[in-house]
Amino acid sequence: MDDYKRHTTKDGSLSLYSLSYEEGFHDKDGALRESINKYLLPAQLEEFYNAKKIVVLDVCMGLGYNTGCILEELLQRNIKIEWHGLEIDQKPLNLGLNEKIFQEIWSSKVLHFFNCLNISGKWTEGFNQGTIHWGDARQKIFEIQDSLRFDLILLDPFSPQKCPELWSEEFISLLTERLSTEGRLITYSTAASIRASFKRAGLNIYSIVPSTDDQRKWSSGTVAMKKKIEQQLIKKNCQIKELSTKEVEHLATRSSIPYRDPTGKGNSKEIISTREIEQSKSQLINTSSWRKRWNTAR
Repeated sequence: MDDYKRHTTKDGSLSLYSLSYEEGFHDKDGALRESINKYLLPAQLEEFYNAKKIVVLDVCMGLGYNTGCILEELLQRNIKIEWHGLEIDQKPLNLGLNEKIFQEIWSSKVLHFFNCLNISGKWTEGFNQGTIHWGDARQKIFEIQDSLRFDLILLDPFSPQKCPELWSEEFISLLTERLSTEGRLITYSTAASIRASFKRAGLNIYSIVPSTDDQRKWSSGTVAMKKKIEQQLIKKNCQIKELSTKEVEHLATRSSIPYRDPTGKGNSKEIISTREIEQSKSQLINTSSWRKRWNTAR
């Protein structure tokens, strides 16, 4: 268990710091709060309430907050769910389930879901079902039946600089193939490389509006979809917005050069150095010029 340091975030929820990735699982404002603001609200679940069932893919489940928040809402409304998770390490979930402050967040139904995954990797409740595929997401995604299309894909690996394997153009293409026509791929990342990969995969991209007490940020994440979102949905609750001029210009800088992993087996060092070489040869605008123009700190 010593790969992870436990800590309590500002909202009182449990989070972890990974010593091997040298990165926290959540921002300091709060694990639960971050999942609500960056995944649950932008999902606009009410758009799916008339569906026969909602199919969810959680990429890098970690402690399970993103899925937990979404399940709380769907189970309350008795909406049929099929859930799949991709996660390489069982320790975070195991660790969370042993902590009282984590257990107290969830309803008994969601705790039951987490416990089932932890014990057997499978969950069933009435017509609902879930499976976690432990291992490298780049391979494990092929365990999920090919014809299945996801209404929600929650993409939450460590940052692209730490875990480029799960942000590569190729992996994003795989996820895009699995996204339903009305579905949403949601991530906390605002990186130009990731957004540009979404666009090249044919997705429309939107910015997640930062919560009111975080107005310093220009964006809290990205929602990518096959369909364009109707204007009234963008205005509704103001959770998602069109990209600003600043964000659009960001996509024309060297930062937009993607992470590439053609074999699906590259390691992070290889993927990062390939990208750095490509950036050094690129004719695109230097990202520092874009920063100066918009006066954006790193």
